[in-house]
Amino acid sequence: MCGIVGYVGDNLGEELLLRLLASIHHRGPDGDGRYHDGPVHMGMRRLSIIDLAHGWQPLLSREGQVLAFQNGEIYNYRALRAELERAGFVFKTHSDTEVLAHGYVRWGIDGLLARIDGMYAIAIYDRDSRELHLARDRFGEKPLFYTAVPGRFGYGSTLLAVSALPWVTDEFDPQALDHFLALHFVPGDRTVLAGVRQLLPGERLTVALDTLAITRQRYYIPPLEAPRYVSDDELANALDEAVISRLVADVPVGVFLSGGLDSSLVAALAARAIPSVATFSMGFSEAQVDESAHAAAVARHIGSTHHCFAFDQDDFMTLLPEVAAALDTPIGDQATLPVYWLSREARKHVSVVLAGEGADEVFAGYSYYRQFTAPASRGKRGGLLASLLTRRRASLARPERFLLDDPLVTPSGFPLLTSRAERHRLICSPLNDDTSDSWQSGFLDWLGGAHGSLQQATAADIATWLPDDLLVKFDRMAMAHGLEGRAPFLHPRLVALGLAMRSSERMAGESKVALRRIARRYLPDNILQRPKQGFVLPMRRWIGEWFAAWGGAGEYFSQRPIPGINGKELIGIVENDITTGLYRERLHFAVIMLAEWWHYFSAKRAALRYDTTVWG
Repeated sequence: MCGIVGYVGDNLGEELLLRLLASIHHRGPDGDGRYHDGPVHMGMRRLSIIDLAHGWQPLLSREGQVLAFQNGEIYNYRALRAELERAGFVFKTHSDTEVLAHGYVRWGIDGLLARIDGMYAIAIYDRDSRELHLARDRFGEKPLFYTAVPGRFGYGSTLLAVSALPWVTDEFDPQALDHFLALHFVPGDRTVLAGVRQLLPGERLTVALDTLAITRQRYYIPPLEAPRYVSDDELANALDEAVISRLVADVPVGVFLSGGLDSSLVAALAARAIPSVATFSMGFSEAQVDESAHAAAVARHIGSTHHCFAFDQDDFMTLLPEVAAALDTPIGDQATLPVYWLSREARKHVSVVLAGEGADEVFAGYSYYRQFTAPASRGKRGGLLASLLTRRRASLARPERFLLDDPLVTPSGFPLLTSRAERHRLICSPLNDDTSDSWQSGFLDWLGGAHGSLQQATAADIATWLPDDLLVKFDRMAMAHGLEGRAPFLHPRLVALGLAMRSSERMAGESKVALRRIARRYLPDNILQRPKQGFVLPMRRWIGEWFAAWGGAGEYFSQRPIPGINGKELIGIVENDITTGLYRERLHFAVIMLAEWWHYFSAKRAALRYDTTVWG
């Protein structure tokens, strides 16, 4: 696990790389690696997980003509290494990154990406072909940002590092703001900064270094296959393979254990491979959201070494700025707070944790998916939404847009924070017709190939809510403390099986039907029969206290302006909500997080920038 960063351009020099590497120290506190070749500058910070003594990057192949840097882990690297050794390649380390270097030489970039299973952001420099290859893992577990202007290109694991390159301005992207104000996160390839994009999950990018021409290509898109029968044994074997593969490490590994189905199943399977595996849970003072007793019961059942920490909700005023500063990209997800806290405590015991991210999207765990199941199980609202999306029995037509206005949802049923009219009032710049957005167009075309409304709904969340909120939260909160987070439910084979299941095996009265049935092999019934429970914090009280400490919402947003947002309109909306008792906590928390994020991000970015009269 590392952070990577690099840039290409004349007169940028080597000192800039040192500054950028220092900014990602938290992602790799164990050391760094650097490479310079004329205008090409590449670097990494390392968190040692595999081959602690020798896995320093870059790793080389073809007599030093191919260099590989990586942020992440390749879980099947041992099998690939054995195949490469049979083909005559000689390894100098036991690092998974060396497999990337030799694998690129053997199979090419497309062949390599087709074979590896992992979470990663990869940078491979081929000195012979004068090409730089970047790639992001299939589901977006690891971030990878880039920026380009004529004659210059840069990339990195953090928005902060990439934004510090001298040509990137403070300009906010109005379309990204529109999405953030609707969702509390930014989906697709945009970021809030107009000059920086991110690679999509399953996307690769090639830079021709002599011209800096860029080509982008999706090498993986989750398959939307016709529903088929998936046996319990096939599912159980895939799940066991996924968990076992994610345990590979040369350092202590643990599991985030909430006490719900998903994390409990991961913990149970991990405990079969690692007796007394460490598990970690968070307790809350409010009984209606506290799952710590259920987590402890699971821990006793599987024989794990359990650690439970109390989330001190009185620390909201100091914790929120810490979390906003650690996020790197803004999201308004309230669960960032306890995940940050839990990651900090878990890091005192382990360097790697497994968690249940992805299970709800793959196996249909959210209550709003019920509206896409059989008519008898849908209420009036479900019938309305399903009728907007369903076009024919076998498959669905392409949804017309991503952000719907009546009702306020995405094609998955995910609820929006604001209407289109409200967002137009809030955003200073004119907004384009969002149907012209290239990412959105491709996303909707893909959804149009779904077989049934439930597959379409879950696929929509797999491509948006999962990579651009849930995995951002997991990665940034864990990496803020030098902790590597892994998601077994995102094993490609397991995702393909989940998406291909018949709807009745995913959601039929209860959620995750087949997954619950499999879990009975490992867990007691009292765990399996519990309803889904997430982090539900006292946000109304906290937000009220937050604004009160600043002298009111108007005073707060006056002192924490957000570029591209009409401050007067924002204050008016928030104050009107409070006056009328509407209390849209999701919206209020989202804009607070955006304001706090920008306050700390812009200050850190200014410290990273260098004298442009010297560095160009």
